Amino acid sequence: MSELDRASSLSLRPCAILLAVLCTLLWGSAIPIVKISSPLFGIATAFDRILFAGIRFTAAGLVTLLVARFCSPAMHPFHVSRAASLLGLGLVQTTAQYVCFYLGLAHALGTRTAILNTTSTFFAVFLAALFFPTERITLKKLIGCLVGFTGIVLANLGGAVGGAFSWNGDFLILLSSFFFALGSVISKRLSRKADPIRVAGAQLSLGGAVLLSIGLVGGGALRSINLQGLLLLLYLIFLSAAAFTIWTSLLRRYDAASVSVYFFLLPVFGVALSGLLLGERIALVQTLTALLFVCTGIVIVNRPAGKRRNVPPTPREIE
Repeated sequence: MSELDRASSLSLRPCAILLAVLCTLLWGSAIPIVKISSPLFGIATAFDRILFAGIRFTAAGLVTLLVARFCSPAMHPFHVSRAASLLGLGLVQTTAQYVCFYLGLAHALGTRTAILNTTSTFFAVFLAALFFPTERITLKKLIGCLVGFTGIVLANLGGAVGGAFSWNGDFLILLSSFFFALGSVISKRLSRKADPIRVAGAQLSLGGAVLLSIGLVGGGALRSINLQGLLLLLYLIFLSAAAFTIWTSLLRRYDAASVSVYFFLLPVFGVALSGLLLGERIALVQTLTALLFVCTGIVIVNRPAGKRRNVPPTPREIE
């Protein structure tokens, strides 16, 4: 067994557990912060939102690349031949994902968005099976997906949690989750021959630049600039760069299944922070029941089966 294999088989230490929880807390906080930031910048149109997303993710990508340069200078450098693949990844995992996410979030409650976002975990199970022969769809994974999707249905049943299902809100959030899962599978392939942190930084920068271009061409603008808005934008840039960098480092050091199980905390933090910061009602039996089903499904999907195995791709730096 190589040194890397021995390291990855270690169970998480207390410090690593705290870092994994921190990542999900950062990702969970993105949903309410994006909704709070929009009026501060006078964001009113779809192109305004796309421009804002472009600024955020272009900057986050550049910060991530800077971190990679200092933290892993000896890792595999990028090759010109990979430029097309990285651009394709950026178009899927940053451009397409966040066009859908930012437009959908404008028409959906933060609490319901936090629950719907978790469908990326279940999409990843089926997409990984298509791309990787070793990522087979087992009975355990099917049960986990069934339990998780039950939670998604409960969150929308009867329209009690944030109103009836909406195509311009809830559907776009689901589509965003699908693009993230697809991008994660593509990223896993590219990361086999390059530093994962550099791959993330490149796709964020390239995908963010496309978002920026779309926003500018469409006449998008930040119509109001103030200190509070700028501080929140800096926080969004920080969380996008920091969470992915920390998460990727954990996956390199520990068994992926041991790390990925903490992803179930993301909807918990997303729902709790949406209630706290946005004043949305979360003490609803239907919301809490849906959250319980979703979290249980994620735990079942990511729970290792006896011996160490490969698991679905790295979770998202949300929003």
